[in-house]
Amino acid sequence: MDNYLSAESLIIERLRTQVTGVRAVLSAADLAGVEEAKQVTPALHVLYDGDDLGDRAADGADGIVRQRWLVMVAVRNARGQASGAGAREVAGPIILQVLAALGGWQPDEEHGALVRIPAPRPAFSPGGFAYFPLAFHSAISP
Repeated sequence: MDNYLSAESLIIERLRTQVTGVRAVLSAADLAGVEEAKQVTPALHVLYDGDDLGDRAADGADGIVRQRWLVMVAVRNARGQASGAGAREVAGPIILQVLAALGGWQPDEEHGALVRIPAPRPAFSPGGFAYFPLAFHSAISP
């Protein structure tokens, strides 16, 4: 493995080719310094979320590592801001496409298939913005 974070670009490309109805698929670097009110929506944000470590070998070397990847579905719909109803209507079909595109998909021979795992709760903010995180892990052997 030449790049520990190489799954990021593979996931982004997969989402760009498999998910319709979004204006952008972005990495964490693309989001740095962007004000919420000026962000592009609907969009997908691909974020590395750390590792889960498997059993370690007797010499202390890592065994199987599971990288965690978040795909944040970012939407904006001012209708029903208090309840988030408008944002959920926009996000729902996009979420289904992301799950279909990534669930069980293997980015390459260095990364195991993506498996859905529990994700943080959705977040809502003033102005009708909503963020729906989907989490996956992929086994690697660094």
